[in-house]
Amino acid sequence: MKEIKVITLLCGFLAALAVNSSNAASVVIVANGASTGPIFVTSGGGNIDLGTRLRVGTFLDATILNNTISDYLSGSQSYANTLLALNNNFADLGTNVTNYGNASQTGTGISSSQFVFNTTATLTINGTSGTRNVANGQIQNVNYTSSIGTSKNVYLWTALNNEIGIVRGSSWTTPTSDLTGLTLNLSAITASSGVLLGNYTDYASGNDTIGLVAAVPEPSTGALMMIGAVGLVAMRRLRKV
Repeated sequence: MKEIKVITLLCGFLAALAVNSSNAASVVIVANGASTGPIFVTSGGGNIDLGTRLRVGTFLDATILNNTISDYLSGSQSYANTLLALNNNFADLGTNVTNYGNASQTGTGISSSQFVFNTTATLTINGTSGTRNVANGQIQNVNYTSSIGTSKNVYLWTALNNEIGIVRGSSWTTPTSDLTGLTLNLSAITASSGVLLGNYTDYASGNDTIGLVAAVPEPSTGALMMIGAVGLVAMRRLRKV
């Protein structure tokens, strides 16, 4: 009798796994220049390091996101504080959390739980052919309803060496059904739309680029002392008038 109960429980467990698997979708990320789409590059146009994480998911509060970007661009928030704010406001796909799915990639610097820049592609940018570090793959077994939700905006963003880039295609929205797949192709990003934080360069030939934005340097001690000295001189002049 005990053996029968164990077998019954095991069959039930396997059946549950089969149901969950059949009710999950795959999110495909195409950030390798396919369909003449742009690719992520550093602010100076260089390669993003292989193994750098490419975040996939949704920002929980759009107002907080907009304020975070604004503060970063103005220099009122540092790179570290901006990353903290972005992380606290973001729900990831592909982190091996239950129902959030897992990243499926092959190549250099791959991770079993996080989506990363994982491979290279030979692309022509501004008329010059070269090897570029890019990202391509999918996040499998995603249940939208129990992870980030349905009808949610989906974003791609990355950060490297004091630089950040954030994009979202207008059609990047989680489907209302867990059975429906979703493709996030950077070809949906153009010079006029989709770049929330980044510098889009539209080249006449080949692929375009989305450059990360470097943090505004904080004033040095010397610069702050100089500003203070100028202020004191101005105040003295006002007193003499």
